[in-house]
Amino acid sequence: MIRRRIWGVVAASVTPLCWGATALAQGDPGAAAPPPPAAGPGAGAAAADSAAADLAGADEPSPSRPPPAGKGAVWGVVRDASTSEPVLDAQVSVVGTKLKAIADLDGRYRLELPPGNYQLRVWYEAYKPQRVQDVQVAAGQVAQVDVGLEPDQQAEEVIEVEFEPERASVAAQLLLRKNAAHVGDAVGAKEIARTPDRNAAEAAKRIVGATVVDGRYVYVRGLGERYTNALLNGAPLPSPEPDRQAVPLDLFPSLVLSDITVVKTFTPDIPGDFAGGSVQINTRELPTRFLFQASLSLGLNSQATFRDRLTYAGSSTDWLGIDDGTRAVPDEIPDYKVVRLGPKPGGGTITRDEMTAYGRAINSPMATKRSFTPPNGSGSVVVGDTLELGGEQRLGYVATLSYGRKFSARADELLGTYRPAPDGGEPVRRGDIRTGSIRDQVSWGSFASVTYNPGADHKVTLTGLHSRSSDDVASEASGEPREGDSAFRDTLLRFISRALTLGQLQGEHRFEALGGGTLDWKASISAAASEEPDTREAVYIRDDASGAYSWDEGTLSGAHFFNDMSDVSYGGQLSYVQPLLRGDAPTRLKLGGLLNVREREFNARRFRFKQRPGSDPTLLRQGPDRLFSDENIGTALELEEITRETDSYTASGDLFAGYVMTDTALTPWLRAVLGARVEASALSLRAFDRYSAANPEINVDSDEVDLLPALNIIVKSSSISNVRLGAARTLARPQLRELSPFLYQEGYSGREVQGNPDLRRTSVVNGDLRFEIFPTAGEVAAISLFYKHFQDPIEEVIVPNGARGRLTYVNGDVGHVAGVELELRKGLGFISPFLADATALGNITFVSSEVTIDPGASAGGVTIQSNATHPLQGQSPFVVNLGLDYARESTGTSARLLYNVFGARLKRVGSRGLPDEYEQPRHQIDLTVAQRLGERVELKLAGENLIDAPVRVTQGKEDDEDSIVSHYRVGTTVTLSAALTY
Repeated sequence: MIRRRIWGVVAASVTPLCWGATALAQGDPGAAAPPPPAAGPGAGAAAADSAAADLAGADEPSPSRPPPAGKGAVWGVVRDASTSEPVLDAQVSVVGTKLKAIADLDGRYRLELPPGNYQLRVWYEAYKPQRVQDVQVAAGQVAQVDVGLEPDQQAEEVIEVEFEPERASVAAQLLLRKNAAHVGDAVGAKEIARTPDRNAAEAAKRIVGATVVDGRYVYVRGLGERYTNALLNGAPLPSPEPDRQAVPLDLFPSLVLSDITVVKTFTPDIPGDFAGGSVQINTRELPTRFLFQASLSLGLNSQATFRDRLTYAGSSTDWLGIDDGTRAVPDEIPDYKVVRLGPKPGGGTITRDEMTAYGRAINSPMATKRSFTPPNGSGSVVVGDTLELGGEQRLGYVATLSYGRKFSARADELLGTYRPAPDGGEPVRRGDIRTGSIRDQVSWGSFASVTYNPGADHKVTLTGLHSRSSDDVASEASGEPREGDSAFRDTLLRFISRALTLGQLQGEHRFEALGGGTLDWKASISAAASEEPDTREAVYIRDDASGAYSWDEGTLSGAHFFNDMSDVSYGGQLSYVQPLLRGDAPTRLKLGGLLNVREREFNARRFRFKQRPGSDPTLLRQGPDRLFSDENIGTALELEEITRETDSYTASGDLFAGYVMTDTALTPWLRAVLGARVEASALSLRAFDRYSAANPEINVDSDEVDLLPALNIIVKSSSISNVRLGAARTLARPQLRELSPFLYQEGYSGREVQGNPDLRRTSVVNGDLRFEIFPTAGEVAAISLFYKHFQDPIEEVIVPNGARGRLTYVNGDVGHVAGVELELRKGLGFISPFLADATALGNITFVSSEVTIDPGASAGGVTIQSNATHPLQGQSPFVVNLGLDYARESTGTSARLLYNVFGARLKRVGSRGLPDEYEQPRHQIDLTVAQRLGERVELKLAGENLIDAPVRVTQGKEDDEDSIVSHYRVGTTVTLSAALTY
């Protein structure tokens, strides 16, 4: 006998808790299977209607509904002939045509065909293919053809065959969701393929309640990235960002994805450092046969392509997202601090001639140039297969390689600067800064996975991933004051490279001698890195009397900034699931643990040129290409190092966790998942002066133990619907960068950012209620209510300091979030037969939040004088995703129209009289049209951001021209791609 067990109740956790396929398909863990039907034509429409009513329920559209005008219909149920269980995702094709149907959750299929005589082929893995001859289709008539599939001989020798369902399809994702222990939402690879999305970040914004900020960070239910964690195949991911703990999801090409699942309620087998959602990235499954796929794309951006862009002399490997050493700190620069007459470690002082040599070594082009901007382009290759090694042994592999380069514009960007009004009224606008830039963005990655099955009950998988991205930008800004200050011109040259490398070994083992107990384990090591080599800047100030611009020798002007960060994480997970009771009320016990050790090192060096005493001041009016020349180094200009005492830090973060939970069917319609997780975290950060042991270190040490209980109740209100109730406690820990006193500023016109070593972790109490209904395999409707209470929420605030103020972080007192989510995915065939191939999809999230903060709180000894109450940072009051799908299998044509908008969300908290900053709503419309040519080729045309709505950030919630902090457009992108599949 073959039993099919689907790993999906805890869909993306280490080891799922589940029951048999019948229970998953029908929603009843103890339901008896109906008797197997005979294969062959049914008895006509009347019998079909009766059978359909039995299967679907009175409130579900019947698969035996009348066919469109001029056509007939064939429907039926595909079952396992031995067990009578429905065969989910069985393929029913019409021999001699390209027509095909996929069986739904209950094994049902439906084909609409012109009148005639047909032959059907029914197939599913581990079964013998079956053909049904002489299927008569008459206009206006409905015929029922049920099929019983026989297991193949090899499968019959196996007592129990376990497999994971193919997760990429909409039907599979809804099945996993229907039977999961938690509230969650997902998007699969097949759905992603219908969008212009190129990476995991872009795909995640299609998920209910999710928005993507800065093109790479996911906000769930309007909550900021600090309330989101990221897992790859169940293992925690490190971040390659020096100033964020959040993982930038644009590092993961959509090519390697099986699905992205956002888990919104906590179960003890998931790391507890989230409140909005746990973003679980699952890589693609192994193919059941040889697979080769290659794709190419070409894209045009209305604000970038074929235009001249600002650029500068870079390195020969910039196209790989890697600097070849051109921007590295020169070998001539010693490891000790470089200042004139400064001490040397071996004795003596640094001479003027040595400083001149150091200055000429570090001197690099400061001037920009114009360069032609080519179209965006990308390419990818996938290859995979599963090999039979004899007996029950199988070896499968899949490997991918992808590369993309695009040019992202910020057209005519306007930045506004403000100061608090002395009388406490509206803030005073100090000046306007105008800039425009086109970022050269490179991303590429490789992924490989090998799976070995020594037998039906054991599987070992080795996975490797490397992903790299870079941003290369040259910008010129000009500032015009409205009060007091002088006009300026600023040139900034910046290259940032990020990389993530991961190796993961995991195993899954089932022990029949232990009553079907399953053991899962994972061991992983990952390295994240970020490098910002030789960021350069030159600032010129206008003399109001003469109107001439002269180079300003301020701290940032003439600057060369270098930083690099490495973050290594390694650890393991172990979990065991033991069935305790079977039958109508199955119970499973799950226990496990996690160990994760993380080490980070960050270093920065700062240099600048300053005017040499007694030099000719008229030289300072030369442009940067002439001023910063070797002949001026040592005569008009001299170098000094201005690295700060806190520009280096090391940090470690260790996490030890253990949990126990039960998944119990109290009755055939009531299921409870109850348990608790204990997390012990040890965090240590040491900020120090790399050049002087005499300067005091800043040490932050935190050792905490937290108990995180969770309860999830699932009530099966009908065979196709659930009511879910969840309650849990979770955490949000300070990010390493937020604890570091390192002071950083991105450009003359940017804000300084400084951490706060006194930050405390945030404790979150979560409550969720959801009703969901799954009328058919591809349809769902759901409504969710949620509430969250925050103790000590961490907030980013603006402290007025200089032109744009300084950012820092403080703990608020308390906060809360309450919201509702609405979701619908519905086929439109009920309106008219002409809309049978169309599906409407949409989700809307409404959220209300408030944080209370002490107006007299301090950060780093500075009183911030913040606004006392405000919405939770990063929270959108509403998020809307609407879409219209069209897919006609017979012609190979598909299309998707998408609309997205979010409500004005708090970006930064104001202080000392400055209003909060808000990112204003932005409407985005995307359209994708795809056409299959033959069996192997598909063409896709995608239009992204079709209405090119601007990105707007304002000082205060009101959106008007007098409160602009930032305003720019990114342009419309049109991409044509072609894919070849074997």
